[in-house]
Amino acid sequence: MKCPRIAVVSLFYGESGGAELLASEVSDRLAESGEFEIHVLAHRWKERTRKIVYHPVDFRRWPRVTQKRSLCLAVRKAVAEERFDLIHSHELIDLADVVTFGAPVGLWPRMQGKGGVGLRMMVNRGIERRLLSSRRLRWILANSNQSAQWLAEEYPELIGPPVEVKTLYPGVDGGRFAPPCPVAREAARAELAARFGWEPSDPVGLFVGNNWEHKGLGSTLEALRILRQKAYPARLLVIGSDRKKERWLARIRSLGLPAGDVAFLGEVGEGREDYFRAADFLILLSRFESFGTVVLEAVASGLPVILSNRVPAKEILPEDAGSVIEDPMDALGASRAIEEWIRKPKAREGLVAGALQAARTHSWDAVAAATAAVYRDCLARKVG
Repeated sequence: MKCPRIAVVSLFYGESGGAELLASEVSDRLAESGEFEIHVLAHRWKERTRKIVYHPVDFRRWPRVTQKRSLCLAVRKAVAEERFDLIHSHELIDLADVVTFGAPVGLWPRMQGKGGVGLRMMVNRGIERRLLSSRRLRWILANSNQSAQWLAEEYPELIGPPVEVKTLYPGVDGGRFAPPCPVAREAARAELAARFGWEPSDPVGLFVGNNWEHKGLGSTLEALRILRQKAYPARLLVIGSDRKKERWLARIRSLGLPAGDVAFLGEVGEGREDYFRAADFLILLSRFESFGTVVLEAVASGLPVILSNRVPAKEILPEDAGSVIEDPMDALGASRAIEEWIRKPKAREGLVAGALQAARTHSWDAVAAATAAVYRDCLARKVG
């Protein structure tokens, strides 16, 4: 029997980023299962299995106002040529049977208080509306309960049969991200201290993400300044990239923080879990997220997390596994949360049970199985 041909649309498949990670971890597993013939439509990709067929998608990136429209046309062309049985999009396009949904395109500008609607936003909202009102669409996979709520608030008239909405959280690799044994943790901390000239006993925070202003690096650095003034110096590992790194180095100097307190690691793919083993807490004071996959990686590693209230990953936090700061700009509140975790190092040991449960509950295998069930339902309805 011929396997159903599934098109997965993910422009930068397998690269860094929560959306790209979700697409690749799930699709790779479904391809390996042999139940589906997985085709990936991407602009760039990192190949991890030979059981996927890749289709290059070229679209006009400039001017930006036409970018999404150009992408829609490119995907439609590929679909017309290949005649896929099902389309699962992780991108904003106007044609899909299944869509992974984070947040409405107009939400973040409104949260920023931007007045008016620019041409680019009008075009993108039009594409989003065509997608959600399409007669082809059958499933919306919201990556948090908050995402599902945003969707219902933005498009109440479009939600309902025959379209199903399901919250399907991203997953985590429990083999990579797991609480280290005491010996492994001490070894990781000693290696880190030797590399950056720190003491193995120095508290170490972990900040992961690109676009650092948006992710809350400014508030994080201010919190570190407050802690240093209170004789609670903490070090910070920054994983990710930002086009204005020099500006951040100047910010560190202006705050009076020693340059050695902050280590910029750049993009880290393989071996990223080693830094989770050595750190004492994860901090993500993001102004806006649709989920925050790094939080799940931290929880699975047994790390306490300090989040802004705008990170929906707070929905999966085990009890007493972190602190939620109402305002992402509240550096004082963040510093108090960090200080609390520094003052009770033994508390981390109590997070192990919750970490293991979180890893089991939110494994990538479980996410892939749930996605496969959605595909089967969608394909069955097509046949019926």
